[in-house]
Amino acid sequence: MEMLDRLFAIEEIKQLRARYCRGIDTKDWDLLASTLASDVELDLPSLRAGGREVRGTEAFLSLVKEWFGSAPSLHANHLPEIALLAPDRATGIWAQEHYLGPLYEAGVHHGHGYGYSHDEYARIEGEWKVAKVRLEPLFTIE
Repeated sequence: MEMLDRLFAIEEIKQLRARYCRGIDTKDWDLLASTLASDVELDLPSLRAGGREVRGTEAFLSLVKEWFGSAPSLHANHLPEIALLAPDRATGIWAQEHYLGPLYEAGVHHGHGYGYSHDEYARIEGEWKVAKVRLEPLFTIE
């Protein structure tokens, strides 16, 4: 890819991640769905520990609605490291802070945490989509 095309793709991915977080935090499920690939995967420590797999838009949205549907939340992502693997594939690592208000379920997710999100992206019909999200927490504050 030409340098200008690479920079444009990286900016599109940054905008995609911002919409993804805004969709979760504002409970705009249509916006969130518009950011996801149809075969999106979610990989979280609590899911791994329980042997649970979340694949596909409906499963992803169902889990996010269950966990965040009634809880105030804020996801702040910083310091993106985006690598373009091909014209239609990319990865990203984001430093992430999340806050989940007083309605969170202890033991399932943490009220206030810090870590990294390791993402995969796919360009589908000319538009970047989130293909996989794998969270790796560093520490939490209860």
